[in-house]
Amino acid sequence: MNIISTIPITRNKFQKPAFFYSDKKFDVGSVIFIPHPPKSSKKNGRAKLEKPAIVIEIDKLKNKKSFIRRNKIDIKKITNEKQISLFEQETIDLILLAKQKINYSIQEILQKITPTKIIKKINNLNPVDVGRLQDMQEFFKKIDKKYIIKKLQPKKSGSSEGPQKTSLKSISSIISLEEQKQKKSSLYSEKHYLVDEIRNYFGETAKKGKGSFPFYLGFFKRIPKATIYQYWSEVKESRKPIKDQQKLFWWKIGKHVRESKTKK
Repeated sequence: MNIISTIPITRNKFQKPAFFYSDKKFDVGSVIFIPHPPKSSKKNGRAKLEKPAIVIEIDKLKNKKSFIRRNKIDIKKITNEKQISLFEQETIDLILLAKQKINYSIQEILQKITPTKIIKKINNLNPVDVGRLQDMQEFFKKIDKKYIIKKLQPKKSGSSEGPQKTSLKSISSIISLEEQKQKKSSLYSEKHYLVDEIRNYFGETAKKGKGSFPFYLGFFKRIPKATIYQYWSEVKESRKPIKDQQKLFWWKIGKHVRESKTKK
């Protein structure tokens, strides 16, 4: 049994990650069709709708049992085994590398690098009549590191080009460095997922600095997953206001880090 991490496409937008299971091992970067409940209760002769989604990662169920159980993730079965080749796996790998260092979600990156007209075509795909895909497939084959860097750089503001060039160079060096080290990392490792969940729970919106995704991840990389789960569970059970829970959570994190340094 496989656990499939996907990015659904609805309303011409890439949505938040959704998880499914299937015996079939789908290709990373392909479009699959996931179960999607109808918007209304009108009887239209269809028991359910199926929406397109991009496969981001596939892993064995046995490797994800703890992750699913702890986070109480709703996992549905994929009954339609049809898949359509679209993104190259190398493209997905580059996106995941960029995601680790810049404060964009995977869906935001996909939205930025994919032209609107192509997103609309993907959004309208269905398992019965997939339409003409040649132009889309040709486009995605051409996506490379330079293209991704260009799309992720900040827009020009005023006449100063300094910050823009710095950011562009930063993104480029991040991807190049990771390629040189030949690191293959998953967006949906447990700690990445934890960062997303805990930031959302505390209402964090910072793009950089304190409270940002890299800020959280920097601390979490130094702490065992079980410990993070324990602290988060304890603060939620405290029934204090969210702000007080947040302070308590970071007090526990800080204490753990200090004690670890003392032991070393």
